[in-house]
Amino acid sequence: MPNIAMQKPILNVAAVSPTASASSSKNIALADNGIFEIFVQSALKVPDKIMIRDGQATLTYEEALARSVSVADVLCKNGIKKGDKVGLYFPNHLDFLPAFFAVTAIGATVVPINPLLKSEEIAHILNDSKAVGLILNHQFLSACQEGLAQVAQLQLLLLLSSSDDFVLSSEQQSAVGHLSLVNLTENFLAQSTQKLKGELALTHKTFADAGAFMDHVRGEHPVQKIDSQSELGLIVYTSGTTGKPKGAMLTFANLQFAINTYPKRLEITEKDSLLAVLPLCHLYGLLVVLLGTIVQTASMVVLKEFDPVKVLDLIEKESITATPMVPTMYQFISLELEKAPRKLPSLRLGMCGGAAIPPELHKKVEQQLGVQILEGWSLTEASVISTLNPIGKPKYGSVGPTFPGIDIGAFNDKGERLSAGEENVGELCMQGPNVMAGYYGNKAATDESIIDGWLHTGDLGYLDQDGYVFVVGRSKEMIIRGGMNIYPREIEAVILRMPEVKEVAVLGVPCQFMGERVKACVVLREGKELSEEAVKEFCGKVMAEYKVPRIVQFLDAIPKNSTGKALKRLLT
Repeated sequence: MPNIAMQKPILNVAAVSPTASASSSKNIALADNGIFEIFVQSALKVPDKIMIRDGQATLTYEEALARSVSVADVLCKNGIKKGDKVGLYFPNHLDFLPAFFAVTAIGATVVPINPLLKSEEIAHILNDSKAVGLILNHQFLSACQEGLAQVAQLQLLLLLSSSDDFVLSSEQQSAVGHLSLVNLTENFLAQSTQKLKGELALTHKTFADAGAFMDHVRGEHPVQKIDSQSELGLIVYTSGTTGKPKGAMLTFANLQFAINTYPKRLEITEKDSLLAVLPLCHLYGLLVVLLGTIVQTASMVVLKEFDPVKVLDLIEKESITATPMVPTMYQFISLELEKAPRKLPSLRLGMCGGAAIPPELHKKVEQQLGVQILEGWSLTEASVISTLNPIGKPKYGSVGPTFPGIDIGAFNDKGERLSAGEENVGELCMQGPNVMAGYYGNKAATDESIIDGWLHTGDLGYLDQDGYVFVVGRSKEMIIRGGMNIYPREIEAVILRMPEVKEVAVLGVPCQFMGERVKACVVLREGKELSEEAVKEFCGKVMAEYKVPRIVQFLDAIPKNSTGKALKRLLT
């Protein structure tokens, strides 16, 4: 395991010892006007209700809130403050919740990191966002250590674990000992929870509202107000059209709009139990599932990895009522139900996004599950809230009408808005409270994407007379595999690092089960040799597995147009 060269300690050990954290739950720099108050209000309303279930482990609303305050205490003691950027590196795990709300509670900015990413990709995100802190699940320490050596500005590395028997090995202690890395075990969190329960009595009888609770926890610390229109709640990295991923800046106002709008069209109530199989590091899972659950005092059940049998078993066992998923997941669910049909009486609703679901699959899986599946469409840059088919009024092949407050139109190459009609296909553009503030530290990319207040999505489509949106294609080269967005330029940049490679063109080709596969067409330098497996292996060392080409084709030349641009349509 490589040693990590840091110039100063990253963590004050005393600040996270059980005694230190449990002894003080006041004077925490909680910030007003963000999204933490929404969580507090729900916890005061239903303190004893199970909010999240992860295998055999559960957290009530009260316990989840207490843990969040405990972790916020640690962050404050280690100098993390309002406006700082903090990375979260977690699988789908109940520890993600207190980590997320601890950061938002103090008005800092969450930078979610996909657990599938490799160390080089993680380092880019932390460096590009100027993150000063990283909170991670204990199982990811080895995966990110090499990348952390490249992140000079990191001040806090906080390792969370819900396992009593987890300890750092002697090898790990040797590699990170000078970072003063400490493990927050279930025992520590339990002590903090009990202390908060005893002192704060998290019930409506003690605190009239979220403000009263926050004032009590804040103690003598001055009140800090978040400017929700300008201050950032999230920086979410999307695959880059020009190589490296870009950070979409979402303000607290963006998040407030999304989490207060989605549940109304979905008709989510406190009686619902949502399946959390979508990655919580992605906005679909974070805003629709996690925050959508909390704002309606519903509950959620975590599944770390998608497996159709496990999903169906979980729906049956835990009486799940709503299943937000992507088309690929529904495809495998349908195949499983063909082999072994079953009844799922608790289920009342399905949601589908991330990619287009074929109408024939849509109708088939609705019949198999016995519920309506609402298809929607959006993108990270639009806070994943743009359109959604309403309950009882769907149109197959459409992604539904826009949400109130959002304006979507189809525009031609001259920038003229087209009238409704199937014959009037143009680039879909939108404006409204869902649109990001821009790309972090990248004005050129921002100016290219947001023009005169309109976000250019790169998707082609039209609106019908009823205002329903139909997406018919993409003007950009993005590949969608299993609901994950992949940009060819990022993969091309990696393959071109191989000394044997002269040229490369990456594109998506159809895949029956995953939507698309990544194909790389490679031209070698004269006299050089390279195998398909060598290209895949090289990519796999520095990129997430879902980005690695499934097909590598070697060519003598890549066809180009008169301006030298690769004609990828000829390579399919």
